[in-house]
Amino acid sequence: MSSLDLIRNHKIWLSLVFVRFCLVFLPQQGYIHPDEFFQSTEIVAGDILNVSVVRTWEFSTGLRSIPPIYCLAGPGFSLLKGVPQMMTSYWAVVLPRLSTCILSLAVDVAVLYVCDAFAIDSTVALPILASSYVMLTYLTRPFSNTLETVTFCVLLVLVAKVVRNINHSQSDRAEKKSKEFKVLPNDGYQRKTLDEFRKKHSSNPTEEKSNSDSNGKAVFLIGVVMSIGMFIRPTFAAFSVGPILWFVGTALMSGDGAVSYLFLMSFGALVSSILMVLVDTAYYSDMTVVDILSRFRQCVITSGNVAKCWEEYFSMFIVTPWNFLKYNSDPDNLSAHGHHPYYTHLLINIPLLLGPAVVLILVELYRFCMRRSTSYNSTPLCFLTPPILILSLFPHQEPRFLLPLLPLGVILYVSSINRIGHRNVFLFLWCVFNLIGLLFYGFLHQGGVIPLLSYIEKNLNNPSPLFTNEDTFFFFHTYMPPRSLLLSHTSVEQLVDLQGSPIEDLVAAVKSQKTCCSYLAIPGTMMEEFVHQRISFDVIQAFPFHLSMEDPPSYDVVKEVWQNFSDRAYYDKLFESMSLFLLKMKN
Repeated sequence: MSSLDLIRNHKIWLSLVFVRFCLVFLPQQGYIHPDEFFQSTEIVAGDILNVSVVRTWEFSTGLRSIPPIYCLAGPGFSLLKGVPQMMTSYWAVVLPRLSTCILSLAVDVAVLYVCDAFAIDSTVALPILASSYVMLTYLTRPFSNTLETVTFCVLLVLVAKVVRNINHSQSDRAEKKSKEFKVLPNDGYQRKTLDEFRKKHSSNPTEEKSNSDSNGKAVFLIGVVMSIGMFIRPTFAAFSVGPILWFVGTALMSGDGAVSYLFLMSFGALVSSILMVLVDTAYYSDMTVVDILSRFRQCVITSGNVAKCWEEYFSMFIVTPWNFLKYNSDPDNLSAHGHHPYYTHLLINIPLLLGPAVVLILVELYRFCMRRSTSYNSTPLCFLTPPILILSLFPHQEPRFLLPLLPLGVILYVSSINRIGHRNVFLFLWCVFNLIGLLFYGFLHQGGVIPLLSYIEKNLNNPSPLFTNEDTFFFFHTYMPPRSLLLSHTSVEQLVDLQGSPIEDLVAAVKSQKTCCSYLAIPGTMMEEFVHQRISFDVIQAFPFHLSMEDPPSYDVVKEVWQNFSDRAYYDKLFESMSLFLLKMKN
């Protein structure tokens, strides 16, 4: 398909992609999860901009690989460092999201490619994908899960390309073989001489070599992508089960060099893994490549205990996927992050991500079990099912852990919606569901935290500052504030995160504060309880559209608004309960 045809046939999709980029620059004030910052931008901002940040436990124990997070946030913060005029919290939020948004286009490309492979209408699939709130919110934020999704989509494209080439080669060989006998009008079947057959039906060596080289490169890249995915998140192995089995099975059944393909794939994974391990080791241990080679030489020429020397040599390497697996295999460690029932992914997280698409996916699953599903639907369904089952075995389950399943879910949704009736009903439900998801995750969920931090940064660094580096800011019953957004060398000391502590801990912390001025960020739903503590304060600013599901507006407030629909006073009360307040404590 040419670029002109792509534009002509996918105008709705291109418009939605434009909206996706607009929402990055707006930017969305919703705060989905602390890992959006603390697994990527917080670390990279500290390294590149040399500002005060919080390095979470994952980066103090070597559980996260460094190259992937620099891929997400490195270009943006490098630009910030090179252009001091852009050194604001706005660009500190927008630039990493812009890099992520650009990478998210790989998901669109993967869906376009897979739709073509399975004869599915991409003019429907691409707009449905682009209108998903997951694409507009999660996949424009620098989560490790976002990069895992992009990497999985690259794997899908590579595997689909290799499988298609293998199938084409097999069908071409079968067609050439069938031409061994030629039907003549008078003489019936006449066996051709060997020279005549070779001259007429020999394959083009250049074409065969080109196809073989193309497959070889793609298989090598599959190994590289597999390795990178594992270093991003070891859960990548669960998502790759279906595509890899599809590729290996096709190669084995065709007899098209399956052993050489496995060797190439393993070699690609090995090369990539060695490079990732070297980078991570250099980062976490402050060792250089020269130091690593020097230690290697010592073990080669040593006359002492050779076994001990090699043991110490290999133990100095940081292998982040192994550290990740060791950490998560300990039940005590997992209990610190929360336990969920094993059915959480199946009954809660998948519906949260795919909404009405789940109904049609379940229909396809039923048809597959009853052996009534087409091959075009059964293959994506086999890709979708194993990771859900595997990840459901782990006790800690969150919706974002299943982000790589979005393109497969959309493909199944489209293939089903074209076959059954009530298409317009399902499309309407899809639009309503994703509009609600966009408003909630993009703008309401913890929506006051980032604007409040931007307000502090703006009034901390301007010519007539409202705040000073000696002030202390308490955050109470909010998500953990990312210190990097202050772009300060003192933000770790200035921002005190009290998390979901009891009100007594807040009062004790405020009263014990010895600095010049102390401020408090507190949700409107907690204001009444705080007022009862008899602490004098002034309201500096209110940041609206802050909805905390840990402290939602009370049922009585919502009920009053419902019963007094035309009375603005009740709306003001609801508005206050959905705001994040910045208070200044009086001495």
